[in-house]
Amino acid sequence: MLANLILMIPVSEKILQITSSSLSLNPAQSSMMTEIAHKMRYLQVAISVITYFVMFLCYAFILHLIVRISKSRLDYKKTLQLLVCCYIVVAAGNLVNTAFLYIRGIDVIGHMYDITLTGINMLTSMEQVGATGYVFLSCITPFQLWFVILLSIGLKIFVDIKPWKAAIISIVFWLITTLIPVLSVYFSQSTMEKAGLM
Repeated sequence: MLANLILMIPVSEKILQITSSSLSLNPAQSSMMTEIAHKMRYLQVAISVITYFVMFLCYAFILHLIVRISKSRLDYKKTLQLLVCCYIVVAAGNLVNTAFLYIRGIDVIGHMYDITLTGINMLTSMEQVGATGYVFLSCITPFQLWFVILLSIGLKIFVDIKPWKAAIISIVFWLITTLIPVLSVYFSQSTMEKAGLM
């Protein structure tokens, strides 16, 4: 995940250029914004590492809660261990996606949501489904499916529950954690529209 964050620095800079060009900034403001972002890029990586750490703690709590609601038992430490192990495939998927971005070319990126090349969002466009729908579809990748399968197997082993129950818990957890960034996009789009920035 750390390697992917470092590799994504040029992509983030490209997205910043796209974002600043869409805002009504004069050339001096746009240049200053780009310069600040360039100086802060490694600090952003460090902040992202801390964010990932907090994310794992929160996601483990959500999974732990879902397991408890399903009237099964799995202590928080084992939940965190299981989650981290399963997220290895998600990290691998992010690296594959970044490799595709470099192969396609960073200059081809047209908008800030145009950076997922392994999801079913590739079968449609943002104009057809909107930004919120596009982001949701970008979350449906072979690696995310693999993650859900691994999590189901892990729950079956750790908790000793029926496979269908483990699958339901895994799908519910995936949906909850996927809807967090999707809803974030929805509310940010709504806020920008109300502010007249879109």
